[in-house]
Amino acid sequence: MRRGLLVGLLVLLLAWPASSQEPIKIGVLMPLSGPFAAGGVAALQSLHLAEETINAEGGISGRRVALVVADSQGRAEIARTEALRLVEREGVWALVGAYLSEETLPVQDVAAEKQVLHMVPVAATMEVSERVAKDPRFRFSFRISYNIAQWAALLSTFLERAGSRQYAFVGVNIRWNRELLDHLKSVLAGKVELVYEGFYSPQAPQMEPLVVAIRERRPDFVVLGDPGAGAIEFIKRAKELDLQSRFLSVGGALGDARVAASLPSGEYLYFQAATWRGLTPQATQYFSRFQKRYQYLPVGYSDTLPHDALTVLAQAAVRAGSFQPADVIRTLEQGQFPGVAGIYSFDRSHQAIWGQGGLKGAVIQWVNGSDRVIVFR
Repeated sequence: MRRGLLVGLLVLLLAWPASSQEPIKIGVLMPLSGPFAAGGVAALQSLHLAEETINAEGGISGRRVALVVADSQGRAEIARTEALRLVEREGVWALVGAYLSEETLPVQDVAAEKQVLHMVPVAATMEVSERVAKDPRFRFSFRISYNIAQWAALLSTFLERAGSRQYAFVGVNIRWNRELLDHLKSVLAGKVELVYEGFYSPQAPQMEPLVVAIRERRPDFVVLGDPGAGAIEFIKRAKELDLQSRFLSVGGALGDARVAASLPSGEYLYFQAATWRGLTPQATQYFSRFQKRYQYLPVGYSDTLPHDALTVLAQAAVRAGSFQPADVIRTLEQGQFPGVAGIYSFDRSHQAIWGQGGLKGAVIQWVNGSDRVIVFR
């Protein structure tokens, strides 16, 4: 009898962190300094909103959630060092992050080494899910955002439905932009012709040569792969040099209403978003709450999907009735989880399924810098 009681207590101790009164620590890795800080800060803002909601609803099985934040600086080596610190010194139960693909992969390495749950909120490189599919050591990682192939499919579907015949691609010289172009080429081969491709440095972008080269080729669309400030500068320079093409952005900075209001008027700019206000009651409520708290509208991607990453993780732990990674993993693999962007379910590579079912994404058009028109979903 006594032995059975001790075994029961041991099982409980293994399944739940030390004390039911202690908060559940979630490690967050985002670039809060450097050239990608704007996206990292917005992601952190969305995570704080999710943290507040989860705690207001009783936490995870009665335990409050506490975010422990680290600045990855957009650098792979810093992301790895900080991920190790969060796990080994801070004692976090799970990791959320990072932002760029280059810095997310070393965080995934740490999650595998330490057997810690890992939610990928925005990084898109195919390698994240390919690792999970090929090697069971990486089973701790789940991606909320669309991967490169899904992103290319969303963009290409819009280009085809918009009647595009020729497109150019301009991006920042980072891994996922080059991967995105490779997938776009493949998906659009024989359908929409690529007439120009160009990349610029995130530290010192030179836009005029790119604009001039594209203007000579006259594509009907320019796909902008940079979610940051570089895309804003490209648009401004393009309008100054009278580039007549329309622009399809991956989102980010060009999805910001404040930025749109600062650009030349017209109906030339479209951007990709995971969701947008008006698409669902959940999205409308979230956009309103975000705007009220931070005094600007979210762009529907890097300031939205991290919120869903933490929300989905919390739901899975509650349904599993356990904090054991194996139990939460099994629950994530088998379940469906509502979020701001839709209903999440995961394939065998732990990739959220976008483009069908509960997650479809959207393309939004800016009209004279203010009106937002849903043009494809």
